[in-house]
Amino acid sequence: MFSVIILGAGKSVRAGQNKLNMFIGEETVLERTVSSFKRNPYISQVIIVGDYEKSDKFTVVKGGETRFQSVKNGLEAVTNNFVLIHDGARPFVSPELIDRVREGVAKHGSAIPVIPITDSIRGIDGEKIIVAPSRENIVFVQTPQGFKTQEIRLAYSRAKHTDYTDCSEVYLKNCGNPHIISGEDKNKKLTTEADLFGLNARVGIGSDLHRLVPLRKLVLGGIEIASDKGTLAHSDGDAVIHALIDAILTAIGETDIGTHFPDTDFKFKDIDSAVLLSSVMEMLEKKNYKIINTSITIILDSPKLKDYLPIMKVKLANILKISTDKIGISCKTTEGTAEDTVRANAVVVIS
Repeated sequence: MFSVIILGAGKSVRAGQNKLNMFIGEETVLERTVSSFKRNPYISQVIIVGDYEKSDKFTVVKGGETRFQSVKNGLEAVTNNFVLIHDGARPFVSPELIDRVREGVAKHGSAIPVIPITDSIRGIDGEKIIVAPSRENIVFVQTPQGFKTQEIRLAYSRAKHTDYTDCSEVYLKNCGNPHIISGEDKNKKLTTEADLFGLNARVGIGSDLHRLVPLRKLVLGGIEIASDKGTLAHSDGDAVIHALIDAILTAIGETDIGTHFPDTDFKFKDIDSAVLLSSVMEMLEKKNYKIINTSITIILDSPKLKDYLPIMKVKLANILKISTDKIGISCKTTEGTAEDTVRANAVVVIS
């Protein structure tokens, strides 16, 4: 099993405030980072280094004046044979990257995620360029970095100074050559407040249309609407949730609702579409994304939906795991051009 040390003792000088307490959707940066590791079945111990309240969900260790000392403090609390060390300000680490690092440690004894440098690099002296080194054998280094606990502890005990920039440097200079694996562009470290806005955000768009017929229920946004006509559909025909599902699926790079929940499959006959939306949310969370906000438009001539919108928002907020103020719903009519139809359009922003 693995332990993970999450470093959260920095002063966030460039961010102007404690960036780990900034919000990404409904979670703080630190909460988002911790949740990425808590879901991994091979990680049995989460250690947070910094000034945080104690919790039965993780171990809290006091931070040091330097990153080096904070890691050293965290290593003293490790109880497993293998350890991952991660920057608390990298909240977008994927489950796949965590597993690649973990597998790299198990196979090679260490694993450091890296990504290629795409810009040219230059050495300078004051205001002049003095050297133009090749970038061929130079990479950007990320976290989580993984090690055998005994080896990384030994490297830190041998270190002669404390101004190392990361654990791979401590390991390199005091233990051996760490093994590298492929990192991820998405796994960016938040440095300034501006990094939060638009970083890794993805937008999905969905649309759904159903005919209205007698002797069918009208369900929209998970709420049954009083009406003498309902939607003709294989499922419950909830156009709002169907549009949301397609928006989420496209945002995470998946195929449409018909592929995942085909109308040729009897198990989806008259199914509550909220169940399908919950299933899609599980897919989204496995990819370490969260809903930031959504905008929905319902196009329907009759009945009027104004009185249903507040409860509709509550229903959707519970499934999407966001607050109701992150859900916008507007209603339009067809101006009589398509009286026997209901259409819904949805846009979601995820990060």
